[in-house]
Amino acid sequence: MRRGDKRMILSDNETSIDRLNNMAIAKTIVSIIKDSKDSVSIGVHGDWGAGKSSVLAMVEAELNSNSVLDGNSDIDDWDETEEEEWENDEETKIDSTDVVIVRFNSWQYQGFEDAKIALMSAIVSQVEKKSKHYYKKHKIKGGLRKLKEIGGKVWTNLDKLSIAKSIGKTAVSIATGTAPLAIINSMANHIKETVTDKEKVEELIGVIGGLIKDTETETSGYKEMEEFRKNFNDLFREAHAEKLVVLIDDLDRCLPRVAIETLEAVRMFLSLDNAAFIIAADDLMIRYSVIEYFPRIIEQDTENQDIGTKIDYNRFADKYLEKLIQIPLHIPRIGIAEAQLYIMLLLIESELSESDGLKSLVNIVINKLHKPWALEQLSTKEIKEALGDSYSRVVGNIAIAKSIDKILAENTNGNPRNIKRFVNMLLLRTEVSYNRGFAKEDLEMAVLAKMMLAEQYNGEFYKALAAELNEDGVCLAFEVCAEKDSPEKIAEDEEHAIETEGDPTKLPQPKKRSGGGKVEKSHKPVVRHESFRKFLEQEDVKAWMETEPSLAGRDLRPYFFACAEKNDFFFSSPEERLRELISIVRGGKFNVANKKEEILKLENGDAKRLFKIVSQDIFIRNVSENKTPKVVEGVRKLVEFRVELQEDLAGFLLTLPFEKLGIWAVGGWDACIPKSSVARSKLNQFFKEIEINSTDDMIKAAAKKAQV
Repeated sequence: MRRGDKRMILSDNETSIDRLNNMAIAKTIVSIIKDSKDSVSIGVHGDWGAGKSSVLAMVEAELNSNSVLDGNSDIDDWDETEEEEWENDEETKIDSTDVVIVRFNSWQYQGFEDAKIALMSAIVSQVEKKSKHYYKKHKIKGGLRKLKEIGGKVWTNLDKLSIAKSIGKTAVSIATGTAPLAIINSMANHIKETVTDKEKVEELIGVIGGLIKDTETETSGYKEMEEFRKNFNDLFREAHAEKLVVLIDDLDRCLPRVAIETLEAVRMFLSLDNAAFIIAADDLMIRYSVIEYFPRIIEQDTENQDIGTKIDYNRFADKYLEKLIQIPLHIPRIGIAEAQLYIMLLLIESELSESDGLKSLVNIVINKLHKPWALEQLSTKEIKEALGDSYSRVVGNIAIAKSIDKILAENTNGNPRNIKRFVNMLLLRTEVSYNRGFAKEDLEMAVLAKMMLAEQYNGEFYKALAAELNEDGVCLAFEVCAEKDSPEKIAEDEEHAIETEGDPTKLPQPKKRSGGGKVEKSHKPVVRHESFRKFLEQEDVKAWMETEPSLAGRDLRPYFFACAEKNDFFFSSPEERLRELISIVRGGKFNVANKKEEILKLENGDAKRLFKIVSQDIFIRNVSENKTPKVVEGVRKLVEFRVELQEDLAGFLLTLPFEKLGIWAVGGWDACIPKSSVARSKLNQFFKEIEINSTDDMIKAAAKKAQV
């Protein structure tokens, strides 16, 4: 998704652009395919998101780069009349080195009744395309007619196997060569005998009638499969290709039945000549599929066996895969240094897309990855030379990459997809926030990236941080964290000073601070909750605090709002954070007394906000009754615990309707506004106003007496 040249998100699909030196695996696979004399199956294994699909894309691109024929011609319309103008009576003798490439995504056929037939059909369709292209290019008379005849036989074989599977569980065995096709005939007879609706009988028999003929000769499933093999070999010869290469992707996403049926189709084709299957899948998931698909076989075979034999049977899945996947290749997990380079490329790509400058930078990275044991990060000079004039556009993103790369790489275990998803979430949250009206000075992507590291990889600390913010959204504990004065920090300063044109001598030297970027030992962090102090002592939190940019003095509330789609532990309004205490104060003095400790821990701003919210409830109560309203009791107790609210309470009382107040208003205030308090003068003024305005003589007298 793009906005101009800038990408809002990075594509999560496979790519033929190599950023992790996986082309080495792709080229190895291509070499195996070309050198192999027999059919071969190759497994591309790796964790979820390791880049298996991208390796398949690279293999396909590498094979297509050497392709002689263009296999994209349309074969849906057979035009045999065009053969009349063709001149060649015999096939042109060509030593073709071309391949038929079939890309098959198993997951897309998850809902199909028979995944085996789906794969077989995809292969037949692509071979047929290649064959027609050959005949059209070389103009062989009768070629298309011959091809149509052979293709028809192959499709008929597939139709028979497919209908056998759909008729019932018994007929499934036809496809594996263990049941006779005569079952279909017997089912047709059964339909005639049991279904009374004549039209329905014809409809049901019509489904299978085109595939079989009433015959007394029994044809076995084995024979049907042999016919398919023979006809398919004939069809493949018509393509005049050297190899059939089938790229199977997303097999580990499929249900066990689909995964195993696909592998069974692979097994069948491996008995043919010149076939190569490249299967991209997490081998652990495939082992799970084998165990799930054949549970009764394994349980039955191990039921009466001794311990030694049971251990052998527990390797059933391993043996199954060993027979089907002859050459397993594992994509290695990338290390921290490789992941840091990958993060840098992604953040630059988010700004420049797949520009020429980015491709030049990718080439530099790949050259570095050729020596992983001596891997160096990209220098500012290398980035500038590769990007040219575009460098100034990505300075901010480069700084972000250098800030987050180590923590992100460590917490994702170098998984490319997890890294990319973090970067995409960063880009999306930034974009959504700006679209919601957040000012760029209130929400900086660099700060958001740092906050997301805490959110994603230290959730408890992140939640505690939300509760630690003061009324201005600042965490005072961060004030003691000095800036980091490492060479990397100076390099970042260099990148922000574009006008210096790369001359570090023109940069202002950063001011040295005690501790070398560590939390200063001479200052104890100021915390609202003592429990937050234990987080500040954790090594991962210390490392996070030392990353740029510094969060000292920053209002972090916009960043919590930007990340609020996952958890609502932060507040959506000031009232939200104080919701429980608001209810407590409204409930009266005894409830408030039980929450004394929590009330004493409140930030001053929160205490004032709590008082302001609850005191407004007094206006909607019946204040003319003699009994003290519970909300007034609660407010008195709140102010008793928080003496700084005495002035606020006294000022609020002067806004009440004096003439309507009950006898409660002239007593019970000494505990929260003692006679020694400076707010007592306002309270006396409150009593005076009641004396003047009340129409009740008893209340007037009590108000006069209360004035001291």
